[in-house]
Amino acid sequence: MEKFRFLAPILFLMFASCNHEERQKELNQIQICAFDFMNSNSDPATKPNSAIINWPRWEIGQTIKIKFLDGNEVQHEKVKKYASEWTKYANLKFEYVSSGYADIRIGFNRAGESNLDFGAWSVLGMRSAYGNTDAQSMRLGPLNSTDESSVSRTVLHEFGHALGLVHENASPASKINWNLAKVYQYYSELNGWSKDEVDRYVIKTPESTNYSQYDALSIMHYYIPAALTTDGKSVNEMSVLSDIDKKSINQWYPFPFVSVMESGQSFNDLRWKDRIQSNNKRYSLEFTPGFLRIIDLVEKKIIWEVGNIRYPRRAICNFESNGNIILKGAKYTASTIETIWTSNTSEYPGATLQLQDDGDLQLIYNGTVKWSSKNGKV
Repeated sequence: MEKFRFLAPILFLMFASCNHEERQKELNQIQICAFDFMNSNSDPATKPNSAIINWPRWEIGQTIKIKFLDGNEVQHEKVKKYASEWTKYANLKFEYVSSGYADIRIGFNRAGESNLDFGAWSVLGMRSAYGNTDAQSMRLGPLNSTDESSVSRTVLHEFGHALGLVHENASPASKINWNLAKVYQYYSELNGWSKDEVDRYVIKTPESTNYSQYDALSIMHYYIPAALTTDGKSVNEMSVLSDIDKKSINQWYPFPFVSVMESGQSFNDLRWKDRIQSNNKRYSLEFTPGFLRIIDLVEKKIIWEVGNIRYPRRAICNFESNGNIILKGAKYTASTIETIWTSNTSEYPGATLQLQDDGDLQLIYNGTVKWSSKNGKV
């Protein structure tokens, strides 16, 4: 996330990834997060929810090699801990190497390689794998804050750029009422940016794009002080991935579908990893808080659904090892988790669930259908 330091009290508006300890040490230093600052030819694509470049993006399922160019073991482990959050939702793997070629090369306190010898920044997407593959492609700063949310914020944000995501505040769908005169002046005095640079990195992406949803909670969003908006509204700093961050990165780097689910699995992973789809790819099984659904992907409609809209909190859905399917959740105003729906099939341990080409979800035990979404318990 963006980091800024400035002396004048009137400008003391810290951007999101600032570590509190560093603020006292680096008052004379401007720190910025500038994704792909050295290569300004960003090319955001047209896909719902998150701004991401068309090319070059990583291949789905790719193992990305990462190397630390400096830093200590504590810093390295913090990066591994927080960066791995992206791989829960993106079908990518991170492999950390100590020598040889690396797709992403991370520095903490390195200097002298570019005009970005301070702050936190990252080359955008797979561009780090082209050109000089010995040069630093990401800088994270010292990461010595005792505030883990600050460390999480910096690592998640810069790795978001490394996966191809651009700033959410610059999405064409954003609803920020900028005070443009103040914004241009602010970044001119702060970073020496021209109007075009402010437009590119702060206001709007340079390409014609279509986005279905603006996400003010995104880890990729700038901290926006109220002084830069006409309505006095600000956007707070984030330290975790938003639901839309997770959904979007999963759409760009999806895990493969399967048609069979083994007993003992949780439906909570269906949105990310263990996605169930019929062999003909027409139907998918989806779990959202409070509901288990079968979707007709061709006609884009729900053909089967169980659940209750009043139980969205702490929702879980499991295919238990005994063969029973159970959906639980809590009401908006209650903390107690209740059973919303169950298939009542606990006498079939080791059964499997299979989504058929006609959209029927079947529980199969010893080769026989014992329950289905169309007919219930047989």
